[in-house]
Amino acid sequence: MISDDKLSARAHIAEKVVAKLAVHNLPATPENFSLFHYYFLGSVSGLSEAIDAHIAAGTLTLEQCREIFTHYIAAESDTSGLQAANVILERELTKIEAILRLALKGSGQFGKDLDTFSWQLASSDTLETLHGAVEKIANETRMILAQNGRLQNDLAETTEQLRDLRDSFDRAHKESLIDPLTEVGNRKFFNREIDRLLDECGDGKTSLSVLMIDIDHFKKFNDMHGHLVGDQVLRLVARTLVENLKGRDIVARYGGEEFVILLPHTVLRDAERVGGILRTNLANKRLRRRGSNDSLGAITISIGAAEYVFGESMDSLIGRADAALYKAKQTGRNKVMCAPPPTSSELE
Repeated sequence: MISDDKLSARAHIAEKVVAKLAVHNLPATPENFSLFHYYFLGSVSGLSEAIDAHIAAGTLTLEQCREIFTHYIAAESDTSGLQAANVILERELTKIEAILRLALKGSGQFGKDLDTFSWQLASSDTLETLHGAVEKIANETRMILAQNGRLQNDLAETTEQLRDLRDSFDRAHKESLIDPLTEVGNRKFFNREIDRLLDECGDGKTSLSVLMIDIDHFKKFNDMHGHLVGDQVLRLVARTLVENLKGRDIVARYGGEEFVILLPHTVLRDAERVGGILRTNLANKRLRRRGSNDSLGAITISIGAAEYVFGESMDSLIGRADAALYKAKQTGRNKVMCAPPPTSSELE
């Protein structure tokens, strides 16, 4: 739980960030929030100086902000940047609550004035008294209408800002879980999903299998044809995996040329069958060089499969699948190997 003092300090920094972005005509994206959040904290060496140098030269552009962000804080953008955006969301919600309270207060006072007006009408015995009461309520009516108009405009503006910020926040969170090259989940996404699925297996009755996948001879292929073709290979493999899975199956890039697949409600025998389908479908494809359409040959993968055993740790499950993958590569590649059950020591 964040203390009131810390929340207030973060909100103050967030307000300075918003003002700074407005001065330099920069969009209020989570990336920019993160950049200027660190700028005002002064906790990243060299960042403030880099920004100030561009400001002094009058050349602080969106592209320059992206370059500074990538150079200084890309690794931390996933956390602090989103926290800064979240502070703004909290502030905007508070503004909406204040607007609604003011509207209710004004309406409540107007209701009291109407009651007083009704009593004055009932007790008025002269034309002058009646005229004064009518004039007073007419003024009150004009005031409440004007106030409600202002409140409506303020509420519409704040709601729009809140919607934009929430969209940016959701988009940034989603992007933080996606590998930009292959457009499948990244390592962080995989860790989150396997934790969730292992929780589902807590009853000891729900099955879960893992496929660890490695592209055969990827380094040699990369060196021979170049990194652009290597990227093309990674995208082809990712697309083939996605196209041949269904339901709740989850694909992620584990790192480098390795991918991992989570197969909920799947026993080892069926996981091996799925791995065979993936391997065969990919081997039947032919990679072609863009532009010339020249064939670059077939791409094959080696796969290690393991089924979760109740009480097993995530590290043990991944380790067994990885060991099976290593065995597949050591015994000829382009095959699926299944991991044996964990030993008693691995379940401790």
